[in-house]
Amino acid sequence: MTPTIPRVADAQVTAQDLLSAHGAYSPIELLLETNLLGYDEYRAWRRGECHTLDDAIADAAHQIRALVERLDSWARSLHLHAEQIALYGIDGHAGTDLVAANDAALDRLLHTEYRAANDRRQRDIFLDTSETQAVDDLVASLSTRDAKSATNHVRRLQGMDAKHWALGEARVLIDALNAEPPAGRQDGLRRLDLLEHRWLPAACALLRTDARDFITPSWRAIGNALEDGTAFDATQPRQHASWAYLNGLDWAGVRRTVHSEADYRAHPVLVCRLAEAEWRLRNRKAALGLWFTLCWQAPEHFEEAVTALRFPDSAIKRTWQRLRDNDAEPLTAAWFPARMVLEDTSVARAAKLCGGGSDPERAFDLLLKLKAGGSDREDMENGRALQGLAPELFERYLASLDA
Repeated sequence: MTPTIPRVADAQVTAQDLLSAHGAYSPIELLLETNLLGYDEYRAWRRGECHTLDDAIADAAHQIRALVERLDSWARSLHLHAEQIALYGIDGHAGTDLVAANDAALDRLLHTEYRAANDRRQRDIFLDTSETQAVDDLVASLSTRDAKSATNHVRRLQGMDAKHWALGEARVLIDALNAEPPAGRQDGLRRLDLLEHRWLPAACALLRTDARDFITPSWRAIGNALEDGTAFDATQPRQHASWAYLNGLDWAGVRRTVHSEADYRAHPVLVCRLAEAEWRLRNRKAALGLWFTLCWQAPEHFEEAVTALRFPDSAIKRTWQRLRDNDAEPLTAAWFPARMVLEDTSVARAAKLCGGGSDPERAFDLLLKLKAGGSDREDMENGRALQGLAPELFERYLASLDA
């Protein structure tokens, strides 16, 4: 399915978020965040299962290159320091220099990392450079999930400073690499607790931006162990396999395990997880339907989701923020789907009738019918119905016709 190319302004916001969160912005991370590059394709490339990312971005290669070029100009206009970095394989492909694209110009852009000029990574001149190099080598080995090499680097660093802060975190991560996959639900729950309280904090402390790729296989293994048919327990939402798959970026796994619950629509947490999974799987129509369902049935869950830093659909997030800031009366979540029909033509094309009985749901359906167009008589009847139900919304609809 062809990905949706974000607006340049939205991509700049995403890049700024990455810069704020990690101190650096890289185009590959931007492609992952904006769903232009699927995580499974990215992981396969790092594992050496494909030579480049060309096939993974083939459906929109020209648009992606244009976007990355625009962001390069933007980053340089902010006087960010642009540095060429090496990209390495992981697991059995650990240590291998990776080629991101056969096109030399695009490959160069995808190998570029941008940092604030005063935040350039430099060795501290007051530290023993051999010790600093030992830590760098240890981090590099762990980042590529090479347990044997990491163990050797731990011994080397220990010989220099037996109390170095990185040693404890490194040993935790080596244990994570050497751990067998959990077998069965109880083992999976124990592993979940270990991951959340030991492995993940250690990975974030030592590996920083590489923590995600280090820990993802462990999340997926836990998801597999928890996927045993046990019904979702709303009092223990993290014990459902969909939680592990969500954090492991296994979107098909999230979809599968949420759909395994016959009453998943009664649980806003599962609906939220499924909405993101559908969006990541490039099924925006399904994602919109699920987010709008939250607006009507669990508005507080939608508001929490859409205001989160990592909410995936930039168009929905941007429109929500603008309407909340600019409307004379604060917009409620229940009426947001109807406003989206007027604000975003892509929503009017992608959404389908909900058939709900509440006023916001009925207004949503009436607007979809009016936007789709029918006979003169049908349009007149739908217009009258909308005017009687929500006069202000009807005025906004009329204004949209003149725009």
